[in-house]
Amino acid sequence: MMKKLYYLLRALQIVGLFIVVGVIIYQFSMLTTTSNEIKYQQTQKFAASLSHLAAAESTRYLIKKQDKELALLINNLGHDPIVRDATIYDNLGQILYQSEGVLPLENILQINQDDAVPISGVVPYVSELYDGDKKIGYIRITLEQKKILNLIKDYQDKSMSTMGLLLMLSFLAGLILMALFFRRLETAYYYFSKAICRLYIKMKSFSGHYTK
Repeated sequence: MMKKLYYLLRALQIVGLFIVVGVIIYQFSMLTTTSNEIKYQQTQKFAASLSHLAAAESTRYLIKKQDKELALLINNLGHDPIVRDATIYDNLGQILYQSEGVLPLENILQINQDDAVPISGVVPYVSELYDGDKKIGYIRITLEQKKILNLIKDYQDKSMSTMGLLLMLSFLAGLILMALFFRRLETAYYYFSKAICRLYIKMKSFSGHYTK
């Protein structure tokens, strides 16, 4: 009886262990897939926020005709590590200000692929500038998408490493608790079965004595 109980408890331990490992692997895989999807969503939101902020500042400077501040804004954007270049156009599409080393729009959009050199890893964002209901220009910001993705990836990798360590520690703690629980259960069943055996022997001796 004790052997059967022992093997039953060990089987339950192994099955429980495999279930826990399977759940952890599945959840970790789901977290990895979700983080990759969120990474691109965060890139889009960050790019949109930066474009809107730059558009708001550009609109304010254009309306007040603050040319120096506008040129300084474009220059600062061009020197940002995640910004490839920045350009401001008037309402007719003529260039007013642009940063250094501006990529040709044909290359970015690959309009004439025979003549233009294809550019990868950069994404242009265009926002319209309005003074009330009147359109006064455009701003185009070309972002280094790879650099933004790398920044987000580094942050997510650190978060995933920390989460993986916490999961491993939780798993080890669970193993220890499970081992202690089953050991206590084995001990309890041992004393219980021993008591049953004693009771059985007493009942058998009593029955034999009564028969005589």
